[in-house]
Amino acid sequence: MILSFGVFLFILFFQPFPLEMLEYENRLLFVTGFAVIIFLVAFIILILLPLMVPKLFKVSDWEYGPSLFVSMLYLVLSSTAFAFYIRYVGRAELSFYIMFKVLLVNLLPLIFLIILYRYKYMREAVGILKEQNREYRLKIKDFENNQDEEEIDILSDNKSDKLNLKFRDIVFIKSADNYIEICFLEKGLVAKKMLRSTLKKIELQLANKRNFIRCHRTRIVNIKFIDKLIKSYGVHSLKLNCCDETIPVSRQYLMQVRIALTNFV
Repeated sequence: MILSFGVFLFILFFQPFPLEMLEYENRLLFVTGFAVIIFLVAFIILILLPLMVPKLFKVSDWEYGPSLFVSMLYLVLSSTAFAFYIRYVGRAELSFYIMFKVLLVNLLPLIFLIILYRYKYMREAVGILKEQNREYRLKIKDFENNQDEEEIDILSDNKSDKLNLKFRDIVFIKSADNYIEICFLEKGLVAKKMLRSTLKKIELQLANKRNFIRCHRTRIVNIKFIDKLIKSYGVHSLKLNCCDETIPVSRQYLMQVRIALTNFV
């Protein structure tokens, strides 16, 4: 119906075929005939034939639109019907130029149909990809939650001191000369502990943990405790949601911090 209405409007406004032989009041009726032809041909080829001969007209295979055979059949039948209609109803002499315009006019519904099928296919593909993306995000979330339940042993250089924590409880780690200061949650409260070690060693222990990111030469922070990235007088820093301490962000790590915050789910 949409195809036939589109052809009706196109012929009515652009008048590609001679209408001089017809009375003015009959011209609208004549143009309507072209729309009826398109409707009948489309109904026969796109609906009736697939029902009657399903092996030759498999609609399930039309992911990108009708097959080449179906498209050519539609083009031949509709163009032939147009030619007879113009010659015997419109009483106009057929010429190569008129037949060329007949072919172009009949190509328009076919092109629209192919675009429509492509759009439908792409929309379904996008829907499938969105669903897959949602499932992957849920799996990643489950994996990260399992990782958060894992524990880490942070040892001092001389191994005389040790701190055992769950990954989820580590807020940030700060280097201070030959020591590191670990900020963590303990029974819902923020606590800190100093150990003789280096930030490089703890960074290696956290290398496969997605929630932890280096944001400064002296800082590693847990993304889930970040409230927002703020900028003041050209200096960037991170505001935490568990304490009042502000974490500096150096220009070297600014881009990867922004990307990590954007991708954090």
